[in-house]
Amino acid sequence: MIRQYGAQRCQGGDNPLRVGVVAAGSIFYLQNDTFFRDRHGRTAVCRVPWVVEGFLNGTMGAARRNRDTGLWEDAHRSGRSDMALVRSLRDRRQVRRVAVRALILHDDLGLTKGVTAYPTLPDVHRLRPTRFPQITTTQALRPLRRAA
Repeated sequence: MIRQYGAQRCQGGDNPLRVGVVAAGSIFYLQNDTFFRDRHGRTAVCRVPWVVEGFLNGTMGAARRNRDTGLWEDAHRSGRSDMALVRSLRDRRQVRRVAVRALILHDDLGLTKGVTAYPTLPDVHRLRPTRFPQITTTQALRPLRRAA
């Protein structure tokens, strides 16, 4: 399962990698902008389901300065995903970029197909061991072999 790491809104508990609440493969009924701007509380249209395919790398605006031109440039970071790629399940050809915060808003309003469960957390202790093997002084002082 593709996860969103370093998310602004993440699941609770022991979560040092900040795994987000939107998982790849979740199905949403995306609404247009007039649905959220209308004051009279229109009903949601749930005809076209969209599936989350993955997350794009985050763009940090004016993150570093170019030494040659002296201008600020944008940088892309793999841990910061603010945008998601969604594909229409009706025609399967249409792909859109949607902000993750919009998907979280649709999830809060219940505009999903089924319950979107949190993704399972990876075993962080296996990825980052707390104990490292101790190097003895005899191993550190042993001369290296040279090629003949």
